[in-house]
Amino acid sequence: MRRLKNIQVTLPEDRSLIYSKVKHHSKSELVVSLLTNAVGWGIWLYFWKVLFTSLAWYFGINLAYQDWIVYGGWRKFVTFFEYTAPFGAALCCVLIIWALQDIWRFKVERRRSGVRLPSIEKDVLWTKLTLEELQEARALKVMQCHHNPDGEIVKVKSLDQ
Repeated sequence: MRRLKNIQVTLPEDRSLIYSKVKHHSKSELVVSLLTNAVGWGIWLYFWKVLFTSLAWYFGINLAYQDWIVYGGWRKFVTFFEYTAPFGAALCCVLIIWALQDIWRFKVERRRSGVRLPSIEKDVLWTKLTLEELQEARALKVMQCHHNPDGEIVKVKSLDQ
């Protein structure tokens, strides 16, 4: 495998730890880009929200007026609550009970209990370090890695030392 010159650390079997350097934008470019995107998305979503809400209210009020007042009067309004509304209420109750039983089940059940996390014993196989050295290295927040010409890690020490 041909390595890029900025890849300095690898593990056995050419498993690379450092892939490439990323060109970072300047802070002013980042701030301008973030502000422009935030303002643009805010305006765009605001206008669509108003449009959709207005259309929904218009059609809903128009439909209720046509159905209950123009064609059927108050009798249609009462008929809706007698015959149609109970089905909607029953469906809402079923969905609420379904959601609650899922919530209660996940409170008592240990999710992802069968998933095994990688062990330090397996990770030590990929390095030239001993188990104690790797445990100490993982406890450190800032580390300096030393590697041999093959690219394998041979020593890890804290930058605080």
